[in-house]
Amino acid sequence: MASVDLRPMTLGEVLDRTFSLYKSHFWLFAGIMSWPFLILLLFNISLRGLGMSRAIPSGGPGAAHAATLSPSLIGGAVGGGIIAFVLYLALAGAAQAATVFAVSDLYLGKSATIASSYRQVRGNIGRVLGVMFLTGLVVGVGFILLIVPGIILLCRTGVAVPVAMLEDTGPRDSLSRSMDLTKGFAMQMFLIFLLLWVLGLVAMAIFQVPFTILLATSKPQSLSFGLLLLQNLSSFVSQVLVGPVATIAFCLMYYNLRVRKEAFDLQHLMKSLGTTTPGSAAPGTVLPA
Repeated sequence: MASVDLRPMTLGEVLDRTFSLYKSHFWLFAGIMSWPFLILLLFNISLRGLGMSRAIPSGGPGAAHAATLSPSLIGGAVGGGIIAFVLYLALAGAAQAATVFAVSDLYLGKSATIASSYRQVRGNIGRVLGVMFLTGLVVGVGFILLIVPGIILLCRTGVAVPVAMLEDTGPRDSLSRSMDLTKGFAMQMFLIFLLLWVLGLVAMAIFQVPFTILLATSKPQSLSFGLLLLQNLSSFVSQVLVGPVATIAFCLMYYNLRVRKEAFDLQHLMKSLGTTTPGSAAPGTVLPA
């Protein structure tokens, strides 16, 4: 077992450890992220290929225009879009949950593999999707009412998924627990979100925007399957490279908050020694100040 460095960290130390962990275990996190998004990539390519074959018949420009506006094609596109969205949520939730378990194992000095991380996801897909849905609903209402409450709620619920996965709590309790842990640390959470947003924009500008511009400026009849393939591949690469960083950062922040507020480092030490202290708190219990 590797040595465990459990101690309160500053925001800079959390971010430094995030990128260090990502760099030293790049293939682990890239592998965790690539499997579900590879399925989504193949689905999108198949959907786009089918759409192109139906939208561009051999009857000339007029026939192509008529096919483009046909009810069956529109219905197929809507149905395919809904299926793709649901599939994306399920696969993204699985990848995020597996990444949380991998980060937790590495942070606590255990070994982690792609297979072992996904094995721990079994039975947790519904929970992580429930947390994602409830978080989106709460934050969405906050943004509808006013922008600032939405941002605050986004920051306060930032560790809800790690809570749900590592403490085995339901969506509602996970959000409540996240609100408790992040109390007094909303600004640090906001800065993490801001950095990740900038990182996402950079990745999008490098991998996705060039192909999006090509697609937007190409005429429908001149679109090639190869161009659509490259556009989907660029999105896949962007998700695999950048996707794990956010989950790593918030999982480490979850542990940092527990160390700061609940003396999790002492709890873990006592557990590793096979002993307990008379007043030790169980995982998930907030100690009095």
